[in-house]
Amino acid sequence: MPTTNLLTRPVTVAACVAALLLTACGGGRKSDTTAPATLAEQIQQLEASGKLPKLDRSDDIRGLDTDNNGIRDDIDAWIAALPITDVQKRAAQQMARVQQAKLVANLTDKTSLQLLGDRSMAGVSCLVDVFKPNNQMGYDLIDQIEANTANTKNRAMQYLAYNRAVSGSSGTLPSGNTCEP
Repeated sequence: MPTTNLLTRPVTVAACVAALLLTACGGGRKSDTTAPATLAEQIQQLEASGKLPKLDRSDDIRGLDTDNNGIRDDIDAWIAALPITDVQKRAAQQMARVQQAKLVANLTDKTSLQLLGDRSMAGVSCLVDVFKPNNQMGYDLIDQIEANTANTKNRAMQYLAYNRAVSGSSGTLPSGNTCEP
């Protein structure tokens, strides 16, 4: 099959570039006079509509945990509002405690990092198990908990630092019931 060199088709390339430019510029139409909502405004709108959970966006890595259960209050409220069973909520809380602990872990203490990794694997196993036979729902919830916990630049940077600290370590997925009582 012969190959086509883009340089031998200047009209097609020029047409594509022109189409892209017109699309990017609005195709020559008059633009709307209202400015698009900022990202912060869009987030507020989604939170107000209930499409996104209302999360703490302070600079504090820990965030507010008034009952000292190891889960930020906003994450706790979000989990409580999820349309899942109480058993599934407890498993989500277990995973949320682990995610929160990752943000405040001593990144130079290899022993505590290994123990936290073991807790993480137990949390993953528990959360996936309580959603059987639809294990993917458990995995999806793990991703949501992770994203909601590391929801600010400071928290995301700390979470990345944690991942760098444990890079190269290994663990095994535990067997049996790993859910906390």
